Amino acid sequence: MGRQRQPRPRRFRAAWRPSEVGQPCPGHLWRWVLEPTTDGTLVRHTYDWSRLTDAGRIPRARATTADSLLASIDCLAARLSGRQSTVRHTRAG
Repeated sequence: MGRQRQPRPRRFRAAWRPSEVGQPCPGHLWRWVLEPTTDGTLVRHTYDWSRLTDAGRIPRARATTADSLLASIDCLAARLSGRQSTVRHTRAG
């Protein structure tokens, strides 16, 4: 019989630079950071468009608000609700 193991949650990061298939990335970066806490998971979601080179995308980038990022976190929480007991979010201020 194998030894009993204790999971030790760590910080998890995922980041991506989306682009059209076969095209170079226009320069924006989406990032998730998940950190375990004593009462659940702290989730941070950021959108960095400071290196965006496609002028046609800038109006949409500017329209990305904290509320839209928070809505994305809410979608993540809904997806995890059956597997994760608590996902909480805070608004950066």
